[in-house]
Amino acid sequence: MFFKLQEMKGTRREHIQNGQGGAMFYSCMAPEEKPAGSRLKMVARIELDPGASVGEHEHKGDEEVYIVLSGRGDFTDDEKSHEVGPGDIMVTLNGHRHSLMNTGAEPLVFVAVIAE
Repeated sequence: MFFKLQEMKGTRREHIQNGQGGAMFYSCMAPEEKPAGSRLKMVARIELDPGASVGEHEHKGDEEVYIVLSGRGDFTDDEKSHEVGPGDIMVTLNGHRHSLMNTGAEPLVFVAVIAE
């Protein structure tokens, strides 16, 4: 499978996981598009607006990886906070909680992957 960013349709989402503000999602694979037999539930490039956040939430039965492409933010996992920037990778395992806030003046761009 191959996906070209310029050919992907962006979708605007607000208050992600009850967070603040919103983001543009460019999904390679949305939950309703999961291929048969795949453990992948979502693969997306997300552009989180300045000041916006992905609200704190727990992963039950799946795991999530964020890879920051550009921008700055604050990632919290199980109540421990980390400053994040380009190249940083965050992993949230089954049964753990996390959130992400854009603390910069430009979009926080990252790839999010959720797998069972």
